[in-house]
Amino acid sequence: MGIVVLFSVLIIIRSIKKNKNAKLQQANKNITDKAFAESLEQLGLKKNEIKLEINTSRLSDVWGSGVMAYEYEVDVNHRIIDDEFREELSLRMQEYAKEHGLNRHDDFPVFVVSDLWQEDNILRVDITYAVNEKTVNYLRDIHRVD
Repeated sequence: MGIVVLFSVLIIIRSIKKNKNAKLQQANKNITDKAFAESLEQLGLKKNEIKLEINTSRLSDVWGSGVMAYEYEVDVNHRIIDDEFREELSLRMQEYAKEHGLNRHDDFPVFVVSDLWQEDNILRVDITYAVNEKTVNYLRDIHRVD
């Protein structure tokens, strides 16, 4: 009987923790979504010219629920990547963070464009919101791989 009660308590605690992490992940995703969309618009991509599809499950599933890394797929009608695009996008994202009072964790910028490439008319961008220790450790790991 005692084992059943202990097991039930552990399941409840895990469920509460998982729900709290999911809410935090969603809140940070919303912040990153807004920063990304506004940055694209500042770079000349109007909302009616792109289709913004957001897939966040892959990166957080692989690296852990505390990692605030988001993968975006943007349907664009022309090739937009050049040598300056990643730098400009990063700059616009940092400006957004500053304007909205978003704080960074450790020595990383608030938003890091951790990957960016274009396949045909699909622009793929991984953006990391460096808001906690798990996310900063993720960034350190991917920087070592590069």
